[in-house]
Amino acid sequence: MGGSQRGHAMDIREIARNFYATIDAQDWDRLAGLVSPDLAVHLASASPIGLDDWRKSLTEFFVGFPDGHHVIDDYVGDADKVVTRGRFQGTHTGMFHGVEPSGNCVSVAVINIDRLENGIVVEHFGQLDGLGLMHQIGAF
Repeated sequence: MGGSQRGHAMDIREIARNFYATIDAQDWDRLAGLVSPDLAVHLASASPIGLDDWRKSLTEFFVGFPDGHHVIDDYVGDADKVVTRGRFQGTHTGMFHGVEPSGNCVSVAVINIDRLENGIVVEHFGQLDGLGLMHQIGAF
């Protein structure tokens, strides 16, 4: 890999690392500066949503899992996209999707694809093992 490509791959991974650290810190003002005002968020099979609705969804996670955070195992960057594979980990100490706090520690697989333009995220695709998450908190 040539020097400029290697530098680009490092930059795109650093952008992704910063993006998920900002989400984990629940720094919504800073997050707004890392994304396009026209951000399109695709979660699982749902219709795309914007930043405000995504922030509401993320907040629900942090109510249920106040210590929740991303553990990134792999970054793969190519041109304008970065793929992250890892886990969302946290302790279920708050209400989540109608399930009372169980005190259970969870670790669920996540795969995200983020498309960038000029160093900011313009499109986010997120897949989380929701069935595994609900099982781990004792929802069924």
